[in-house]
Amino acid sequence: MTPTSSPDCWPPPPTLNRGPKVSLKARLVPALICTFLGLSWQLLTVHFNYHGNLTALFCTGVQLPIPPTLEREHIYRFPNSNGYDGQVYHYMAHDPLYRTEIGHAIGDPGFRYRRILLPAMSYALALGHQQWIDRAYFFCNLFFLFLGSWWLATLLLGVGIHPGFAALYVLVPASLMSLDRMVVDLALTSLVLGFAVYATAQSRWRRYLVLVLAALCRDTGFILAIASAVPPLIGRRFRTSLFWLSALLPALAWYAFVRWHVGIGRYDPIEPLTALWESLLHPMHYPFAPAVTAGVHVLDGLMTLGQVIGIVLGLRRLKDAVLDPVRTTLVLWAVLGILLPRSVWSEFYGGARVLTPLLLLEFLRSFSERRPIDRLPLLLVCPRIWIQMLPQVGGVLRGMLAG
Repeated sequence: MTPTSSPDCWPPPPTLNRGPKVSLKARLVPALICTFLGLSWQLLTVHFNYHGNLTALFCTGVQLPIPPTLEREHIYRFPNSNGYDGQVYHYMAHDPLYRTEIGHAIGDPGFRYRRILLPAMSYALALGHQQWIDRAYFFCNLFFLFLGSWWLATLLLGVGIHPGFAALYVLVPASLMSLDRMVVDLALTSLVLGFAVYATAQSRWRRYLVLVLAALCRDTGFILAIASAVPPLIGRRFRTSLFWLSALLPALAWYAFVRWHVGIGRYDPIEPLTALWESLLHPMHYPFAPAVTAGVHVLDGLMTLGQVIGIVLGLRRLKDAVLDPVRTTLVLWAVLGILLPRSVWSEFYGGARVLTPLLLLEFLRSFSERRPIDRLPLLLVCPRIWIQMLPQVGGVLRGMLAG
């Protein structure tokens, strides 16, 4: 039996009084606008900043070897750079089963190959044709942008906010960073929003599918299945709890495959709050003028403060976590924030993209519970991410004016 929501479950079920057609339009329009904005930005920055080379969005550094199979792609490589995670997922999409020299060019494949959802979807959409995989990857990433905005519009309707604001989903940290660097955090954040929709509406099999996909997307996606299992477990409905936990079986089977065919991946040591504290004591060095560096450090500090407040707010409702799976998710994601390893906090992007689901759900909760302070974490984090895009925005504007 599907667990029943508590009377005060959050978020509240959407009430659409104008019929299914209005409901469809209310969600479809912002989702299409959001996707159009994301695609437009990618095409503009590729055209004006990267000479039209679409592979620049994978953010490949010069230190990652390019297998002979991929040399014909003329992969854009950033000089004096180690690159970013998107370069790894790019290679995984070309070799999802770790059978060729493409996969073997990845550093620490036992760790990276756990996050198979987006690369595998891209490979499947391209029907395995190597020349189509990059475009399939971009399409899949934008598909999750569409889904996330669609689900966000549904949640906004539920809390009495105009669904058109869901078009701004393109500006949240996980979305912007995934569009810019092709990481998997946009896909996971969108699945978290879908989870919040279906946990409220009690759509049993839709929620189950979201749980399966989230666990395959990223290791942090395991939180959703665990959060679904906790309320029925507390209520001694063990069969229901096991049902939700069974959504982890595909991911566990994949992890076993990776363990035996790829290798043992790294597991960063847990250092609760240590790396976060060190990031405050030792700010990142920037090669800017002193005044600009000071301004960026201020935004870095505000971003870190927003993440800390978000973690504290997530833990605040620990007692209510057993009431419904969304509240349980907030608590578990806050605990995750405390346990994030040093590798995440070593660069300013890391914590922001990992914690975006927590900050976004808290932002939505602020409207249903009438607690404006819950909006503060996301508002403090976003500006630092936005200014990171200014050089690219400048390049686009200069190119358009010159043309």
